[in-house]
Amino acid sequence: MLTRITTRTFGLAGTATLLFLLPWLVYGSAVFQRYGLRDDYALLREAREEPGKILRVCAAMGRPLYGWLLELSARAAGDIDGLSGMRALSVTGLGLLGAAVFLLLRREGWRLAPAALLAAYLTLIPSAQVVASWSICWPQAVALLLGVAAFALARRGIEAPTGPAWRGGAWCLGGGVAVAAATLIYQVSGLFYAVLLAGALVMRQDADARATVRWLAKHLLVMGGGLGVAFVLTKLSFAAGLFTPSPRVVFEKQFLDKAVWSLTQVIPNALALSSLNRTAAAPPASYWPMVGLTLTLVTLGLFAEGRRAGRDGVGRWLLGLGALSAATYCVGFLAGERWPTYRTLYALTGVWSVYFAASLLNLGRCWPVHGPRVATALLGVFVAVSALLAHRQSVELFVLPQRRELAVMEQGAREVVPARHPRVFVLTAWQSDTTAPLRYLDEFGSVSVDTEWVAKELLGALMRERFPEERDVTRLYRFAASPVLPDPRAYDVLVDMRRMRPESALPIQLAR
Repeated sequence: MLTRITTRTFGLAGTATLLFLLPWLVYGSAVFQRYGLRDDYALLREAREEPGKILRVCAAMGRPLYGWLLELSARAAGDIDGLSGMRALSVTGLGLLGAAVFLLLRREGWRLAPAALLAAYLTLIPSAQVVASWSICWPQAVALLLGVAAFALARRGIEAPTGPAWRGGAWCLGGGVAVAAATLIYQVSGLFYAVLLAGALVMRQDADARATVRWLAKHLLVMGGGLGVAFVLTKLSFAAGLFTPSPRVVFEKQFLDKAVWSLTQVIPNALALSSLNRTAAAPPASYWPMVGLTLTLVTLGLFAEGRRAGRDGVGRWLLGLGALSAATYCVGFLAGERWPTYRTLYALTGVWSVYFAASLLNLGRCWPVHGPRVATALLGVFVAVSALLAHRQSVELFVLPQRRELAVMEQGAREVVPARHPRVFVLTAWQSDTTAPLRYLDEFGSVSVDTEWVAKELLGALMRERFPEERDVTRLYRFAASPVLPDPRAYDVLVDMRRMRPESALPIQLAR
């Protein structure tokens, strides 16, 4: 008996350790490369020269803790090379996320291999790739972990309260506080709570359907309470004059139109799981087939659940899928903005990933002899392919395109001779100038230097590296940028961001 317990403990610990290391294996080659993305360059300067600005800007959008964490880390990073440290924090957070999800899934009754594979997959989805590859996204990993912690705390208060009645309430209160803290970092990341809730729900076998409804309602109340507390605190900070609300903080008014937009522009991105969408062009060939596969597999899994648990099982699955999908997208649905970025879809994609995996396992149980092992093997193949995609996309759609842009600007910065006080003109790029094989919004494969302010910040960061003793490098040159090329007599140094150098002309290596 002791040997069995010891083996089980080492099995859990070993698997959790491997899950912690997996993101480093997948994203490690991208973490320590020299590159930045869009806002990164401005943050490096603002953290040093304008203390408090990052906090104020983020707090204006209801994310004060995000701003605080971001300002501290950007100040510590110091320069472009230091951005790799922020990405290392992201990957560390994803590793902890995978390990924590695995351990909680095991407590909910998942077998070791499927629990490990699902936990691994949740660190490989496109949303995770953004968190790992974009320096400023590292606080989102903290918010995701707080969402996991919130579920663990609330679970203890709801599932098996011991001692006085107030003790269970205290655990739930702790869960609500964790959700509120996650919301004040990044509103949608705390909703990752619902992913663990989905993982627990698909394992439940309540004889009374009302017990499931009560259980789910209690958890949703904890989530809703945390969101409500964060909203009230944000409003109070605005009312007290601590922060000025951003014009972007508005509620949606056209809910029917937003529902149609969500169903056509947002939900498919979640259902496509590992397959990326594309901006201003038809999605890749794998996109809609993956959406169809997810819907088909979940539908078949629903029928298999009905065969195993009857009508109550079907109702439980449908209730969970509908309620949790709505819960994970409630913030995005209520917000006035319509920006279907992957970093806002982590929790929604996570819920569908749980049902995808659970449906595959349900179908495997229909063939008792070999079905479970076949289903687990298929899930393993899917996760392995997703890991390869995540590695390739982090390199091809983040590292290489941004390094090419950086190399073009570095070449221009080297031509600046301060003694001549030259006029530097940056011809900003169009998004269509990207060298990436695929582009999606401001995340995958996008162009950073497509505006004057990014060009100015990037050139300033490079000049500070050249002249670290100079307090104000902008005195060394005169700067202008535009998407329209002026007369050649209007500048001394031209940095043409539309002429992205191919690798053959401007070598980009992954090993520094």
